[in-house]
Amino acid sequence: MISHIPHDISRIIQQFVNDSKRLLSEHIIGEYLFGSYATDKYSPFSDIDILIIVDKLTPDIRRRMSGLASDYSLEYDICISPVMKDEQVWKRNQQCDTLFYQEVIQNGIPL
Repeated sequence: MISHIPHDISRIIQQFVNDSKRLLSEHIIGEYLFGSYATDKYSPFSDIDILIIVDKLTPDIRRRMSGLASDYSLEYDICISPVMKDEQVWKRNQQCDTLFYQEVIQNGIPL
């Protein structure tokens, strides 16, 4: 998947993305790896930061993704930190050129 990331972590990321698409297929607009794994500055204690952009963020979507991340944390002993944004909020981030938006655009890896 991503050459600088250890194979086991890359596999977990890909599996998480596949499972998130299975849970929210009709709602997902985009997913990006960002943070230390995207910038090759990770340590053994790093979490996996994944931005998930959905058409409309509802409590049900947030609950399902939190549950999925918790399941992965328990199964693989690694913290996956999904950051959920709905499309309108992401567009406002883009229009305002927020630091978060800049980080994802400059260093994020589309999944």
